[in-house]
Amino acid sequence: MEQNHNHGVLSLDQMPDEIIGHLLYYLSPYDNLYNVQLVSHRFYRLANEPLLWRHHCRSSFKYWNPRHRFHKRAAALAQETDWKELFIFRSARSQQVSALLDEIIRTKVNRVRGFEIIGQIGYDAKDFLLEQCQTSPSAEDGLARRYYSNALLDTIHKHIAIQEWQSLMLSPQPSSVRLAGEQLERALGAFDLFVLHDQRGDLDDITRMFDEITASFRSSHPKFKNWSTRRKALKLLRWLRAQNFTGVQNPERNYRNLRNCLIGQALRHPDHESIPIISTAIFCCVASRLDIDARCCAFPTHVHAIVYSPPGHALDGEIVEDLEAPPECMFLDPYGSDYEIQLQYLQMTLTRLGLREHAALFLAPVPASTMAMRTAQNIRATLARISDMQDHAHPELSQLMHGDSRMNADACLYAASWATLLLTPPNNTSWLERLAKFLRRFPGAWPEDVWMVEKYLWPLYSSVINPRDGFPRNIDAGFGNPWQFWQFVRDADGMAPLVHRRDLCDDPRGPPFKVGQVFRHRRYGWLGAITSWHERGSQLANAQEQSREDSLQYIHNRSPTSSHYSLCFMCITETEPEQHVVALRNVELVSDPTVVKEGMFPLAGKFFKRFDADTCRFISNIREEFPLD
Repeated sequence: MEQNHNHGVLSLDQMPDEIIGHLLYYLSPYDNLYNVQLVSHRFYRLANEPLLWRHHCRSSFKYWNPRHRFHKRAAALAQETDWKELFIFRSARSQQVSALLDEIIRTKVNRVRGFEIIGQIGYDAKDFLLEQCQTSPSAEDGLARRYYSNALLDTIHKHIAIQEWQSLMLSPQPSSVRLAGEQLERALGAFDLFVLHDQRGDLDDITRMFDEITASFRSSHPKFKNWSTRRKALKLLRWLRAQNFTGVQNPERNYRNLRNCLIGQALRHPDHESIPIISTAIFCCVASRLDIDARCCAFPTHVHAIVYSPPGHALDGEIVEDLEAPPECMFLDPYGSDYEIQLQYLQMTLTRLGLREHAALFLAPVPASTMAMRTAQNIRATLARISDMQDHAHPELSQLMHGDSRMNADACLYAASWATLLLTPPNNTSWLERLAKFLRRFPGAWPEDVWMVEKYLWPLYSSVINPRDGFPRNIDAGFGNPWQFWQFVRDADGMAPLVHRRDLCDDPRGPPFKVGQVFRHRRYGWLGAITSWHERGSQLANAQEQSREDSLQYIHNRSPTSSHYSLCFMCITETEPEQHVVALRNVELVSDPTVVKEGMFPLAGKFFKRFDADTCRFISNIREEFPLD
């Protein structure tokens, strides 16, 4: 009875293990590591339960590098994995990525190396980087942190896509229907990774979306298993089309939308619009989950689906007595029709196109690698169409669900180039020509990818050409060895950037503008932000030859000796994804900060820490190069 009068309070020593163990789930895992488990032997035992640390791994981290086999481990007995050790490992990874990101933001020196390390860490870095992408733009280095976190995520995603395509070329044709569908969705989904940024929609998300679509179809067709293959295929086809998962609502206007070329975008967007190759792939990927053997058929101008009868049965369900007879097949057009497409119609179309003698080729199933190659061709055709239309192209043509349209278009072209090089055997001159074009075109836009170029493209090149011999002369075309562009990126990474001091300019007045100032172009009216200035001296002529149409240089006399020097101003704009050269006479400084909207300059974080509304100026993050700006 005395205990009841003593406030009825139990000490921790008197609490059952079950209660303490339950309370530990509500404590931070770091409080557990640094405090709770140090209290006593009993608390150490309770604080190190495998179930508790499995919970912390699940709740603290969403993304895991595949090498951990996380989902397989999580489904097994908790005692089979040292979950505490795994949590500590992931926490250490996050700290490593945090330190690397800080260095990438702080200095250009070894920036490419930092991208390489984080790119190879892969999905173990994704949770931390996603958090950094949400940094407020008004934070001390908010713009820079958001920009480089996104760029690092892009590197991780691109690496996964490149690995996927390389694996596709090295893998044999899958023997099962399910594996064929999985290979197809990953081969096409890899293109989405180049424009995924910090959004949902990676390969695992694409798989989950297909699983959800399949589950929805099953629930609305409870007697599905009892049907013949033909009825199953037609029911699925009509259901997908009724749910708008295939086709384009207004093909005259929307067919060539870049978004329609990407299977992840088609699944995620409310309209689900897609060109025939993606519509057919969607049908085949869902069909494979329903044990329907549906393959893509690369029919000219319009991809179709071929559905095969299961072994020992006809399409309508009858038992086939001749077990050695080839399976029956039917053709479908998921993009444009609710009905079966007759073989005779397809043969007539081939005859009209002058391709009748190749009917066996065009009416046969093709591997996922061929579908990925054809997707790359469609992306290039779409971007060429947009380029041809120029100002007449409506904005939706290049608008994806997220991100800057121009930058996304460039990234899609980059993806198509990677896919073509990885999925084409490197055994002819045309492959070398494509490689040389790739090597010359992209180092300026994606220098951080030099390690992937070395890892995946150099071995292919070396398998065709002895590196000591270099490219054939007809491919060099007077430009020199294309590998030198990337080697320069690698060599320059460890060097401090060139310093430009305004107090040491030839003209004692110095440049009239400073890095970070916002201006309006007098002639065209767009807004820009100054990112650099350079004295060009006698190299002005070369600079003019290499500049764009609007890249005009301002020249003035610096002394009575008639020698001249020039100032070259670079800027980012609200209309283009790359830097511009701008003439001084076209720079009209802006003092109203309200005209500078959030997200107006997608590249701002590459050069600036944040925007200061009080001065209507971006705060420089490139003081290594411009210490007085």
